[in-house]
Amino acid sequence: MKFIFAAILTIISFTALAAQSKSEIIGKEPNKIEFTFFTDGKSASWENFKGKVVLIDFWASWCAPCIQAIPHMNELSEKYKNKDVVFISLNYEPKELVEKFLQKYPMKTKVAIDNDFHTFRALNGWAIPNIFMVNKEGKIAGRIHPNKLNEEVIDDLLAGKIPDVEQTKEDLYEPGGAEKYFRKVNEDQIKKWLGK
Repeated sequence: MKFIFAAILTIISFTALAAQSKSEIIGKEPNKIEFTFFTDGKSASWENFKGKVVLIDFWASWCAPCIQAIPHMNELSEKYKNKDVVFISLNYEPKELVEKFLQKYPMKTKVAIDNDFHTFRALNGWAIPNIFMVNKEGKIAGRIHPNKLNEEVIDDLLAGKIPDVEQTKEDLYEPGGAEKYFRKVNEDQIKKWLGK
């Protein structure tokens, strides 16, 4: 009986520690980003977004939930186009593949291409679709699934708050394995969309 009780306490302690470590990124400055915008090829840095809420939506052309989230993201992007909110849809695939994809699935967000997974690695963006949130003060406000993003969440971010919303787990995927998988699927998508 003592063994079972000790085991339960150990599990609770590890769970509490894990939850604590996950929440430690909230309120901190995010790691450096390295990507270029699709339309003009300009590079991005956090300096570009001072005083703005930044919502980076990690996605890929092969991700069905990412495609399902596009109309919702377009609607929110349109609603907040005159506010201090930047919607970035970040992909890692070749520009010509993204171009073909956008002909079929137009996006009103700022589409960007990652620099060889730099930002996917820096912000742990593997659980796609996954929105990395930064508030107006330039602090991490968490990461959520697009279906959790709504006006209340965005308004909280604009007010400098940390939204009270269910966060995406950070340890869903092992980064090295996820990157390897993303690269493999990328090869398949190039064949599908570009015939190469």
